Amino acid sequence: MSEKEHPVKKAKEKKMDEADNKTATTKAVENKTSKDAKSKKKITEKQNDLMSKEFKIIIPRIEIEKRFDQAVENYSSEMKLDGFRKGKIPVEVVKSKYREIIIDEVVNKLIEEYTFKKIKEENIPIISSPAIKEFEFEDGKDLNALVSVDLFPEVKVPDLDKVQLSIKKDLLKSEDFNEADQIDMILENNKRKQIVRDQVIKDGDFVEFTIQSQFTDTKRMMPKQDSFFEVKEEPHFDIGELYKDLVGKSAGDKLEIERKYNKDNKKKNWADKTIRHFIIIKNVFEYVKPELNAEFLKSVGFSDEKSFKEKLKEEYSSQLSRQRDQIITSEIRDKLIEICDFSVPDSIVDQEVQRSQAQYAQIIMTLPEDKREEYVKTVRENAEKSIRFSFILEEVKKKFDIKVENEDLDKEFKSIADANNIDIKEVRKYYMKNDQKESLKDSIGRNQAIDLLKEKIKIKEV
Repeated sequence: MSEKEHPVKKAKEKKMDEADNKTATTKAVENKTSKDAKSKKKITEKQNDLMSKEFKIIIPRIEIEKRFDQAVENYSSEMKLDGFRKGKIPVEVVKSKYREIIIDEVVNKLIEEYTFKKIKEENIPIISSPAIKEFEFEDGKDLNALVSVDLFPEVKVPDLDKVQLSIKKDLLKSEDFNEADQIDMILENNKRKQIVRDQVIKDGDFVEFTIQSQFTDTKRMMPKQDSFFEVKEEPHFDIGELYKDLVGKSAGDKLEIERKYNKDNKKKNWADKTIRHFIIIKNVFEYVKPELNAEFLKSVGFSDEKSFKEKLKEEYSSQLSRQRDQIITSEIRDKLIEICDFSVPDSIVDQEVQRSQAQYAQIIMTLPEDKREEYVKTVRENAEKSIRFSFILEEVKKKFDIKVENEDLDKEFKSIADANNIDIKEVRKYYMKNDQKESLKDSIGRNQAIDLLKEKIKIKEV
């Protein structure tokens, strides 16, 4: 798919099974309150700083009791309990056996309702889910809670017509289109694996072999396994320096090699052991670059060499344009972040970092221990930049009244359809059916705001 494409309540019976244990919410409340859980505290509304706000909610005792009775009736009529027919469980039995879990459910729901009611009434611009800071509740009394919310930062966009940005020419410099180099790169990227006959193994080949290993001290043999190895000098295989043993060998050769593994070996059962490995080379493969002929052109969707070369030049030009736009956008982002001084809640940055770490988990795991912390720090810095720029773009959209209209959506649908050679009706159906319309509108609005910044900010190459 192309870069233009935008890729495409709780079970009540389970609660009954958990009745003998304290609920997660109950435990959380106990952790958040003071040592004397029943002590009364005066909870007042206050503004901590520009990034967060705390406010008090009071839920009347009468409302809690009313909701509790309603919940008990629902459980009584819907749940299953040994010794009773469904819908015929006495209310008092439900109250006695499941009181704590029902109270917990009712209180959670009411806190959520009253919190968002307060947020809506006062038009509080929250940026993340509310958090309960303090909590006070006793049977027969009103519930008091102190809620904390992170707020959207106040972003002041400068007069864009007065913003000047200097970008080094070297950053925007690009190489002229070289047809031969581009064709060679395409052919290189389309290498095909084929078995090598009557040739010795060389650097860059791939070797398929069977291996069986034996502990030299006990003579115990491990199970035989099939394996596949790219012949490179870098240590990326369990058997150290296997590269040296394979280079120069051929399919059918048998090897017997012995290794002494240190106590820190990642394979625990190999640690501090001497192991003999028996290897039989089955096949040797190499990746062969195809020729620019009719067969290859057909495999990549072209009928003739001329149209292939024209498309290659067109895509190269588009790629350079995208790269240039990305560099300019990045420079504009950094400039505006420097000018627009505002704070970002740590909680939002933390969420973005966690998302990024999940996305780049494999990269992190391949890094040496001493490099991981530095990488995560870079991820956090980039996450904060991304968040700050998003806030700035939202303010730009408000300031210049940027709104995504239906015609903008239709234009984007057509662009996606053309880029992927599919019917525009299918694109429209996908975004409507999969509820992706709002996400697409956000993306279009963001791009429109970036385009406006490029128009208004004076950019000079130096």
